[in-house]
Amino acid sequence: MQLAVDIGNSYSKAALYKEEQLVEFVYFNEQQPEALSAIFEKYGNPSQGMIASVRNISPEFLTFLHSVCPIKILDHTTSLPFKITYSTPQTLGRDRIAAVAAAFGRYPGKNVLVIDMGTCITYDILQADRLYPGGSISPGITMRLKAMHHFTDKLPLAEVDGSASLTGRDTLSALQSGAVWGVQKEIEGIIDAYSSIYEELTVLIGGGDNKYFDKKFRISIFAASNLVIEGLKIIMDYNEIG
Repeated sequence: MQLAVDIGNSYSKAALYKEEQLVEFVYFNEQQPEALSAIFEKYGNPSQGMIASVRNISPEFLTFLHSVCPIKILDHTTSLPFKITYSTPQTLGRDRIAAVAAAFGRYPGKNVLVIDMGTCITYDILQADRLYPGGSISPGITMRLKAMHHFTDKLPLAEVDGSASLTGRDTLSALQSGAVWGVQKEIEGIIDAYSSIYEELTVLIGGGDNKYFDKKFRISIFAASNLVIEGLKIIMDYNEIG
């Protein structure tokens, strides 16, 4: 069995795979990893694991995982089924690497734009020739709402409303409209820009905020709920073979 662990800015998630089958998926707290202990008690310890983290991992949590199975931490030196050509690969987010691996696993030999909608929105291009040159990063919906509140004196802190109308009728709904519609149009614009460069572009979108945009985009997009977890599985499989 294989353990994939995604430590993000907002949530930590783990998945247990038995061969190609996902047998368990959990959200957990690093400081209280009881949810992970429960799945190990239920299914037994995995034979290997891999972590993708966008922040520092606590030594206590690493010690806990190492007591369960051999663990590798994903970084730019990990053996991958594609080549990173980013100018500063040591600064490349581990979540972005894993998301691109998920795209490779789904669409090998194709040009794929990977969009991951979390705390930040990341856009990454995987070329058909297996080169990964990079992409772009922009603020997520919640970050935009918090920034407008934090950097002004009078704008309130608005909650995310995925059904926000284009025209806000009061200040709260205007903030929600700006954040949600701004993200939607940004994504459509980025897709259009990459489509003008890459022929037969496939678009793969995931992340927690993707739920607000279900069926809103005007072009065909393939959705994936857990790109980072899926990518970690691809990378572990590749390293077993490679």
